[in-house]
Amino acid sequence: MRRIAIILISLLGLISFDFFSKQYFETILQSSDIRLLWEFFKLHLSYNTGIAFSLPITGLPLQIVTIILVIWLITYYFREEYPKKSYLLDVWYTLVIAWALSHAYERIFVGHVVDFIAVKYFAIM
Repeated sequence: MRRIAIILISLLGLISFDFFSKQYFETILQSSDIRLLWEFFKLHLSYNTGIAFSLPITGLPLQIVTIILVIWLITYYFREEYPKKSYLLDVWYTLVIAWALSHAYERIFVGHVVDFIAVKYFAIM
């Protein structure tokens, strides 16, 4: 029971961090990009209305796919990985599930996901 409480608290903290970091970078990156590693790696504000890699799936089908994938991920974790009692797996899945829940919220209720990390030759738009 203690592990589940730690996982839930971590999920809330990570989701909050994701939400506030996106708000922070939305205000900072409104006017220009921030180059971190020449042209290869930079902070660039982008709104992704499609699914991963900006594939053109939008609207209700995207919302349904998002909900199904998040439910599948959480179910898989608790059925297959949680019983292994590996703290490393718990940390990894907590990070992935927090990211998935945060993006699911944005896709369903906001209509887009805020991206701000850009790597050259890798689409974020």
